[in-house]
Amino acid sequence: MSDNQAHLSFYLKQRSRLHGLAYKMTESASDAEDVLNDVYISFSRQPFDQIRDPERYLVRSVVHGCFAILDKRKNVVYPGINLPEPLAYERFPDLQKNDISYALLVLLQKLNAVERAVFLLRESFDYDYDEVASLVGISEANCRQQLHRAKEKLKTGKVKYSPTNLEKEEMIRAFIMACLNGDVRQLETYLSKEVTLFMDGGGKASTATRPISGLDNVMLYLTRGALKFGGNLSYTIKEVNMETGVLFENTLTADLDTVLIPVFDQNNQITQLFGIRNPDKMKYLT
Repeated sequence: MSDNQAHLSFYLKQRSRLHGLAYKMTESASDAEDVLNDVYISFSRQPFDQIRDPERYLVRSVVHGCFAILDKRKNVVYPGINLPEPLAYERFPDLQKNDISYALLVLLQKLNAVERAVFLLRESFDYDYDEVASLVGISEANCRQQLHRAKEKLKTGKVKYSPTNLEKEEMIRAFIMACLNGDVRQLETYLSKEVTLFMDGGGKASTATRPISGLDNVMLYLTRGALKFGGNLSYTIKEVNMETGVLFENTLTADLDTVLIPVFDQNNQITQLFGIRNPDKMKYLT
């Protein structure tokens, strides 16, 4: 086997896990692919037999490539709420399904870059503390502290119950009809009293720029226009990042207008509603 074949063969065996790591770190499918491309180019330029531990080399390279992207984002002011970039699983079949959970991506936003890397390497890759510390570039003691902080931050907000996909689809259809009809009484049955709505327009589509919390406020937002879709919009219920989502399409342009991803509580009510209208974040859904 030639050196190039050895590089490619080994990389392809690792790609799924590396891709999942990069996507969960950056919360962007396009950034994750950029990281993987750069990592492979660097990897392929090293004599294969001189790389002491190819797996660790690739993982370390992905982690630090993600660090570089996240560091650049610190200097960019994102207009409004910045939600993870959603994707349709069929566009990235190499990804493991547990790597694309939207609920997990949103939870990971609570963590800084180092906490996120430590948590993912420990929980997803099952590396020992000394291995994680070496890959991230921190001491083992600091690694343990970072993991403890990460787990503390992720304690709240975990979804303890989820309806079946069929139940979700039925509830979502009824929820959309209630919005379309402005049926406040019906809408109340589908929304939790503590419901919060998060909308991401990225400064490119009009939407709320801050979270909207509370049943009355969310219903007001939904029924006064945000979901009063006219004849130019149609909707499809589709799996988005392992969640049952709703894709609204402009029938005149065939462009996606809005993606909604609801999260349900133990009472089969929507407790969180994530909406993406930034066109740059919807390119991996069709």
